[in-house]
Amino acid sequence: MTRTGRADLHLHTNLGDGWISPARLVRTAAARQLDVIAVTDHDHLDGAHRVEEILAATGTPISLVKGVEVTTRSGHLLGLFVTKAPKQLRPVEETIDAIKAQGGLVVVAHPFGRLVPSLSRRRIEGLLDAGYAIDGLETYNPSPANARQRDAVLAANKDWGLAELGSSDAHFWQHVGAGYTTFAGTSAEDFRRAVLDRGVRAGGQEQRPQRLNPGAYVAQCAWSWFVDPPRRMMRRRREAREERRAES
Repeated sequence: MTRTGRADLHLHTNLGDGWISPARLVRTAAARQLDVIAVTDHDHLDGAHRVEEILAATGTPISLVKGVEVTTRSGHLLGLFVTKAPKQLRPVEETIDAIKAQGGLVVVAHPFGRLVPSLSRRRIEGLLDAGYAIDGLETYNPSPANARQRDAVLAANKDWGLAELGSSDAHFWQHVGAGYTTFAGTSAEDFRRAVLDRGVRAGGQEQRPQRLNPGAYVAQCAWSWFVDPPRRMMRRRREAREERRAES
């Protein structure tokens, strides 16, 4: 009998705007018996690469999905099973094409959210009507990003029929696994097949995420506003130099 696996597909490290070191993320995911995790820092894969190294060095039996949360002109979009981050601040259609060109899965992060850049219902419907391939939606994301939109997202997906995923969107180690997706199997490839077959289920609603001291959220926001943006700018400049060098 195939075991039911658990995956958390939206995790941030302190190589991005999260407050979790890659090593702490691996330890916590193992302690919470997650079978699959996706590291999805904003617009780069540095955190995913570091977690990959730690998993290999420690022999931790967790499957890693390399992912990225892309900042598009219409809102945030998750690319799973990617090897390169699509360029940020591009049209969402271009971002979907860039993810699909790598054989990746496209997941709408915190749909309809109002506290962070998110795709609206009208935007998602327009993409689907135009034939763009969206594989799934976060129907359970316990962060403030779209908690109040959950019922509306579920109602809309009755018409869309997209895979319904649960993810923590964790920026703190205490929240790893607070939202998760169940699927038949335990590996990253099992998870991929389950998404494409619409055989996944969003979980995590049975327990509220741990409440943290307000100071922790203030510190993480400061990190997100003042530390991570300059690092992203430096990455973009480095990538631009590398592209120019490759073209010359």
